[in-house]
Amino acid sequence: MSIQLRVMNEGDLDQAFVLTQQLKWPHRRADWQQALQLGEGVAAERDGELIGTALCWRWGRDYATLGLVIVADAAQGKGIGQQLMQSVLDTLADSNVRLHATEAGKGLYEKLGFVAIGKVQQHQCRELGGIIAELPAAGQQLRDAQANDAERLTLLDHQAHGQYRPQLIAELLSHAERVRVLEQDGDIAGFACVRRFGHGYSIGPIIAHSLPQAILLVSQSLSDLSGQFVRIDTDAVSGLGEWLSAQGLVAVDAPTIMVKGTPWQPVAGGTQVFGLMTQAMG
Repeated sequence: MSIQLRVMNEGDLDQAFVLTQQLKWPHRRADWQQALQLGEGVAAERDGELIGTALCWRWGRDYATLGLVIVADAAQGKGIGQQLMQSVLDTLADSNVRLHATEAGKGLYEKLGFVAIGKVQQHQCRELGGIIAELPAAGQQLRDAQANDAERLTLLDHQAHGQYRPQLIAELLSHAERVRVLEQDGDIAGFACVRRFGHGYSIGPIIAHSLPQAILLVSQSLSDLSGQFVRIDTDAVSGLGEWLSAQGLVAVDAPTIMVKGTPWQPVAGGTQVFGLMTQAMG
């Protein structure tokens, strides 16, 4: 029977979870569900079986991310990955699109017009040791985020990478384990989110103006997670990776950042991304 491409729906989540299990990716079914709720996807189906996926997330008018591009082992070599990618890209024709590529996927993405612009480092620790939290400096205060912080957090997030993600911020404020806010001289200057993901916990997004601010936020978050599996995905040039390695979160992978369109140019003096939500969602 021929392969059918169609819109992905919640009825596909169980089989999608199986696909990532076969790849030994860490995603739980709940992680798939969150990803689909915040975005949209294309499914490749053969004889009623899900054999491929590709998801995207529209973050405002100009920027989108693309990920969870998977083709089952038994269906490799038939051009399904390219069909899935092209189907998603057709819906994102007016967006600058970012993805994080494995070595196996880079060749396909280059053929589709993506250009490599850097690396993301995946840092993790299976059983985190005791981390001593950094202390706020004069004029700084740490607190838990509140619902009425959503607009400010969305603005800081947008300033860091151009993506406009109010729906993501609302989701994190409602369902994350904890969102820490850093106030500097009475104004919110950054935040870090601790949430369940994969084998344990992930910290991200991490948004701050400077590396010391990011380390303060992350160290406070890590100090609550002794003995837990913890993962942080950070841009290789952010400077956070060296500090994470010193805390026992070693780099285990380094996917390539690829962009189709115009990469975001950070505003001088604005916030920066020190930790991703996920490699798929950015």
